[in-house]
Amino acid sequence: RQPLLHFHEEEMLLVLIAGVFLIGVLGNGFMALVNCIDWAKRKKLSAVDLIRVVLAISRISLLCTMKWKSFLVIFFQNGLIEDQRTVDFLWATSHISSIWFATCLSIFYFLRIANFSHPYFFWLKWRIKQVVCTLLVGPLFLSLISEFLLLEKMYYNRSFNGRNERNESQEVQVNKKQYFITQIGINFLNIPPFFLSVVSCFLLLLSLWKHTQRMQSKINASRDPSTMAHIRAMKATLFFLILLILYYIGIYITFKNFSTLSSIFGVVIMAFYPSGHTMILILWNSKLRLTALLVWGQMKCYLRGILGRW
Repeated sequence: RQPLLHFHEEEMLLVLIAGVFLIGVLGNGFMALVNCIDWAKRKKLSAVDLIRVVLAISRISLLCTMKWKSFLVIFFQNGLIEDQRTVDFLWATSHISSIWFATCLSIFYFLRIANFSHPYFFWLKWRIKQVVCTLLVGPLFLSLISEFLLLEKMYYNRSFNGRNERNESQEVQVNKKQYFITQIGINFLNIPPFFLSVVSCFLLLLSLWKHTQRMQSKINASRDPSTMAHIRAMKATLFFLILLILYYIGIYITFKNFSTLSSIFGVVIMAFYPSGHTMILILWNSKLRLTALLVWGQMKCYLRGILGRW
């Protein structure tokens, strides 16, 4: 097995992926730990905090899988099929789980914060927990089962064709066709959570924008704390949409073809979403933000004490 990339390209990609990976793991680990500690103290956990915990765990798994996949792609062109199979199945689990948990969180924020006069919106708003539970129990498990079946069929056909006598060009064409069919099925499974996230975020932005315009029309309302909070919520929602779109673009680039550079570039783009969105959630939530500032202050004092001894 020979390294595929030159040393400088390999080093640059590894450093970039490692940096995004470290930020994402620390951020998601922090979010999960803070909510679990709060759960242990209060003996109860709200629905939104529970979603944050499972979202953080799924994103840590997703980032670890991305790191593993990038390592295999960088160093080994034709790695063991069992390694590729393991990575693909782990990625399928963490990917589907994380996007559906993020979708549930987006819908939860939309129903909790937005304000519309439509009766159907009020019907959903009063049943917010039932809506979230339905999304988690139904579409999430159906998507996981469907994606597992697609991947299992692809690897079964690949191993079956590999046992038959074919020349190399025929084998490559068969594998590409099976890979293409599998990716069509997986991309189809990505449409519902993507659509729900975009629609809920767009409606939330619309509601926040209308409310902000009404408040800014008042005298000296531009610096009102409530107005500033709505503006911050609009920015956070907009950043989430941008990161979500980049994540799906990264998926398309990664699985479009077998090019090493494009695959690694796609993995890097994908990694910004589970890392960046978690930072947005920490900064948006007052409990997480204050805890992060407290931890950062203690770390600075600790570092100053160490440097002072020198």
